Amino acid sequence: MAKQIQYLKAENEVLRARLPEHIRTTPAERAKLLIFGKPLGASIKDVITIVHPRTFARWVAREAGLVQPRPLRRRRTPEQIRALVIRIAREIGWGYTRIVGELRKLHIRKISRCLDRSPHR
Repeated sequence: MAKQIQYLKAENEVLRARLPEHIRTTPAERAKLLIFGKPLGASIKDVITIVHPRTFARWVAREAGLVQPRPLRRRRTPEQIRALVIRIAREIGWGYTRIVGELRKLHIRKISRCLDRSPHR
């Protein structure tokens, strides 16, 4: 049995080397990992490689109801882009909705129509 585990660890290392750096797990995958990982206790740190041990610990704490998940928030639009869009709106006379629509045609989607708000509000 120990030789099989040793082989599977080596095989996982080879497969992980071919994957992208960040792997997103689904809730079903997390549940499966929790089922098999929780009984290992602290020794999970020696085995776990798909996620960081602290991530696994956070999953365990979340499952136990000890912590609440953080709300997902999008980063603010950089100040340079905000200023540029506002300048275009003033100089050309386009509305923010039209500017955002034109940017989307260029596949620039990470911008909001709420650019006219100052960062101190």
